[in-house]
Amino acid sequence: MFSIKPARRTFLVAAVGAALIAGAAGCSTGTSSSDSAGSANLSLMIWDPAQKAGVQKAVDGFQAANPNIHVTLEQVPEDQYYTKLDASLGAGQGPDVMWQSSKAPTYVNGGALEPLDDYIKKDNVSMDAYPKKLADLYKINGKQYGMPKDQDVWSFIYNADVFKKLGVTDLPTATWTWDDMVRIAGEIKAKQASSKDFPMFYTYSFNNGAASIIHQLGGTVVQDNKGTVSSSVATEALTRIKSLQDQKLIPAVKDSTDFNAASSLISGTIAMAKIPSYQLSLLSKSSLPSGTLHAVPQPSINGSHATDTNGLSYVMNSNSTHKDAAWKLIKFLTSDEGAKLHVQGGASPAANVSTDVQAAYYQANGSIASLKEAFAPMLAESYLRTTTQYPPVRANNPQIESAVGDYYAGSISAADVEKKIDTLLTGSFK
Repeated sequence: MFSIKPARRTFLVAAVGAALIAGAAGCSTGTSSSDSAGSANLSLMIWDPAQKAGVQKAVDGFQAANPNIHVTLEQVPEDQYYTKLDASLGAGQGPDVMWQSSKAPTYVNGGALEPLDDYIKKDNVSMDAYPKKLADLYKINGKQYGMPKDQDVWSFIYNADVFKKLGVTDLPTATWTWDDMVRIAGEIKAKQASSKDFPMFYTYSFNNGAASIIHQLGGTVVQDNKGTVSSSVATEALTRIKSLQDQKLIPAVKDSTDFNAASSLISGTIAMAKIPSYQLSLLSKSSLPSGTLHAVPQPSINGSHATDTNGLSYVMNSNSTHKDAAWKLIKFLTSDEGAKLHVQGGASPAANVSTDVQAAYYQANGSIASLKEAFAPMLAESYLRTTTQYPPVRANNPQIESAVGDYYAGSISAADVEKKIDTLLTGSFK
């Protein structure tokens, strides 16, 4: 059985974690400290090392404006994040402020997160500063539990130097199609000398790969809490990606688990790749000369650029003994000023849609040519990721990814994997 490494933002909460969180609701021991003068020591926990510098820059800005509040930033490896979080929250402790994904309902139901509505109302903070579909992810049981931090945007990045060295003048464009991508990849492959090099990388992940193509083709993955993958549209989506593998235009699925598309683009062992926005700072901060890397939209299929999106948020620990200070931190980190510092230091595109904030993001990643133009159609046609829109699906997502991996490895038919996915999706809602 093959396993596809999930995208950075996909995690599984162990059942024991939920039990620990439920036990945390009655605890009052926090991890921060303060004195009568109103100072506080806060802890902030995140998981993405690529964004740590950006978060630290924003934290530094907060501390400069609030000298009585000290913030300790802890970055926990993504595969350990929720395990550590569950254990600390279950003990009535944990960070004062933390990142959360769309699995937030699990923590809300366990009493681990503090509702922010009173703070938002008191400080007259407008939620209109963020895309409604992202803000609403953290509005649970009628209460707002998270302030949106960022949003995922997919695009294709190509290394112009690789094209030039190979003598390939057929470049990706803002209007390219899937057929254009396959043609260009074939031209690159014909001129690559090393068997270790590949023309491109395209994700094998179901959510970011085949499901995206299903949407581009006008199909659905879930409707009325039932899996709807079994269809000619899904078969075409799966076949398109498997064909890339079979033609050796992308690394084989068995070699993809630890494949790093960003570093391969920088080294030139691939010429182009589908890249999520939360990895772009790795590219923009590389030693490559400015303009070496170019961005274009995901190739269209039937005129569509539909792609999945997700958004993280900052949330407050209900156990925190310094909730006013924790709110100040959350408010700053998601404000215009804090969001600008995030992106200047290296982070995903901010959820804050302020013109100045968005301009700061593109400026910070200015070494990647045409990024703003590449993002435009992707932002306009994005939809909530299946595991984001339907949190119950998360529990079965590893099995879904494993089944899809088996298909790409050739051990199961498209029809059979589609039925298996639908069974897992439907079962998630029972």
